[in-house]
Amino acid sequence: MARAKKGGTLEGKVVFVVGGSAGLGKEMAKVMAGQGAHITIFARGEKQLQDANDEICAARQHDGQRVASVAADMSVATTAHETLTAQPHLPDILYCVAGGTPTECGFVLDLEPTVFERCMANNYYSSLYPAQAALRLWVQDDRDAKANELEKKSEKDVVVAAKERKIVFVNSSAALVPMPGYGAYSAAKAAQRALADTLRTECLRYTSPLSTYTTQCIFAHNFITPTFLRENAAKPALTKRIERTSGALADLEKQFPYAAAIAPEIVAAVATGDFAVLDARLEPQLLWALAVGASPRRGWGVVDTVLGWVMWGVWWWVRREVERECRGDAWRVDEGEGGNK
Repeated sequence: MARAKKGGTLEGKVVFVVGGSAGLGKEMAKVMAGQGAHITIFARGEKQLQDANDEICAARQHDGQRVASVAADMSVATTAHETLTAQPHLPDILYCVAGGTPTECGFVLDLEPTVFERCMANNYYSSLYPAQAALRLWVQDDRDAKANELEKKSEKDVVVAAKERKIVFVNSSAALVPMPGYGAYSAAKAAQRALADTLRTECLRYTSPLSTYTTQCIFAHNFITPTFLRENAAKPALTKRIERTSGALADLEKQFPYAAAIAPEIVAAVATGDFAVLDARLEPQLLWALAVGASPRRGWGVVDTVLGWVMWGVWWWVRREVERECRGDAWRVDEGEGGNK
């Protein structure tokens, strides 16, 4: 359901991808490299970074494109700020992709406090601190440019194209419709969504003839990666029943695409400029329409409004089915499906 692109190109753009060493982050980096962008990826694992760097290099349009990888824990404020400040080029676009819940699935009652803290660090702080660091660098760059412009009043008639400053958060449908078993993850992703919505308006403060600031949020639905498979192995049986992820890999492949399949769709959807970015599958479209809240609808809002009307009726039935599955689940020990099993 993605509309045609608004225009523009990634040719020559500098793109930073936090969490670009694996999964969707890596696949989107490859797509953007194939469209002419200079790519820098950030992650904690050096071996994965090097492997991803090689794959992204192979996807470039030409050898003149820069590809770099930086090992850093971007969920730590000082590290994120120092790491981005140390880069030789400012980004035009920052993708905050780091996250996931490979070891944090489970019911709230059963999880240790460290699990919630780890999940928040991996999914919220890993977006917050790089976004804050990028904003500070961009705003300072604009202030310096404005001061330089005032010093050269004789050149005031020179027209300079506005720079693009864009932050793209990768979120999850788990933030739109939280399900049992995702207590740590859904809360962290809900925080990230709120951050994206807040920055969407705050960034307008910094938009000027020098630069245009925008924020977008990708609501990714289930797709297959090694992290997804690890996560699925750790999910409670109840969660698997509700979201229908109980099958073997062959069954999952019939239901969900691999990250490489949806990455081009998502990069194309980002180019439309809508705040909410979704892949082309119907299910994420419906979930977004259900939970759009105060966020801006896509395009003119017609499709999201109509889908919202549909979900107004459909979700009543879905909600009751979810509640029926949950009711008394912890006590059905004879089925081997109670608790966190």
